[in-house]
Amino acid sequence: MDTRRTGPRRWAPALRGIPRGTPRAVMRAPGTTVRSGDGEARCYYHRQMQPERPVQPALGAWSSASGHLDTRTAAYEIAESLEDEAVGADCVFVFASYQHRAALPEAVQSMARMLRPGTLLAVTAEAVVGPDRAFERCAGMSALALRLPACTVTPWWATPEFPLPLRNPLGLRQRLHHSAEARASIFFADPFSVPIARLLPAMDEAIRADRPMSIGGAVASGASQAGNNVLIMDELVLRAGAVGATFAGDLDVDFLVSQGCRPIGAAHVVTRVRENVILELGGRPALEVMRETVERASPGDRSLVEGGMLLGHVINERKRPFGRGDFLVRSLLGADPRRGGIVVGDVPRPGQTVQFHVRDARTATEDLELLLDSQVMGEPPLAALLFTCNGRSAALFGEEGHDLAIIRRRLGNIPVAGLFAAGEVGPVGGRTCLHGHTACLVLFRGR
Repeated sequence: MDTRRTGPRRWAPALRGIPRGTPRAVMRAPGTTVRSGDGEARCYYHRQMQPERPVQPALGAWSSASGHLDTRTAAYEIAESLEDEAVGADCVFVFASYQHRAALPEAVQSMARMLRPGTLLAVTAEAVVGPDRAFERCAGMSALALRLPACTVTPWWATPEFPLPLRNPLGLRQRLHHSAEARASIFFADPFSVPIARLLPAMDEAIRADRPMSIGGAVASGASQAGNNVLIMDELVLRAGAVGATFAGDLDVDFLVSQGCRPIGAAHVVTRVRENVILELGGRPALEVMRETVERASPGDRSLVEGGMLLGHVINERKRPFGRGDFLVRSLLGADPRRGGIVVGDVPRPGQTVQFHVRDARTATEDLELLLDSQVMGEPPLAALLFTCNGRSAALFGEEGHDLAIIRRRLGNIPVAGLFAAGEVGPVGGRTCLHGHTACLVLFRGR
């Protein structure tokens, strides 16, 4: 239990139930864990103190997690650890591993009764991220609570029966509660029922016509068939669709997207396509160009190709030369030997510049470190949400919670929570894009 404040600094116990007589040094020690049954709960606080006002509360953020196997107990442990400070928070995000999906609606409602947040969003995932560990290959639940006195947080939702009006920009802006003061909208979507590939361009077009705001979020994971994901907005429980919230007012929300890939070979211009199949690169069969790239690659890169090859298209065609970070990376889904084409997880167009990419643990680490370089110089963030790919797990890095450890080392003990997603949503090059193999970090700062 770790309570961190900036401004007048003092440490205080974050959890109830500490036995009387506990030495104050123990009660104040950062990282102290309170255990309950088979689970544990930790809580990190970060509060930016403001000049004293008689009524308005201070900007604040708190996160907590529990590894208890029982869903209701896990939710209670989290709510209890946050209760002293986070009651009445403007927004609470809850992330639960798929083991908790059956009892999650009831557990979240009990959490809401204890914390009484203005808005509560919850989603299930294959694995979740807490303030000091990632719950991979085990049950876990985490939460992030935000108190934003100078902001408004407005929730929104969509279902197959009540979809977002993708062809009506004005109606879409109204559903997203977009306004002149809107800073960001964060949402979670079910992959079986939400047309993400059409939704994101429609969002961009609708918002670009007015005043831009950043959009990000994650695709629910952990379910192998429709109806098994759980999405919650306050008292509304969905098995399909999306839930989200739009933040407006005196708040900065920054999205960092770390794709963790690097280009190999040379860049090529797409000269012929058919739907999502690239038939020619530079006037040559695309499959032939790909094989040539692999043959000319170094032995180390060839071994990475065996784990999967990627294709990136240039974000800004005016920039020269191209390097890491200049591409929006997509998976290669297969080959079309009869036509000499390659199948891409995107809709390419003639004239695009593309380059083949590979992914490895070292590149993924370096890319995230580079993005965080720009964040350590100024005011530390109030809090962070981490949406990371299912593939960025111990299977890639050899250790659990690799991305979280980097964030902790670079940004300190700010409140963090998140999930391992089936797709990460974040802006790249002025566009809102669906990513794979990425870590999308959402940083909140008060103004």
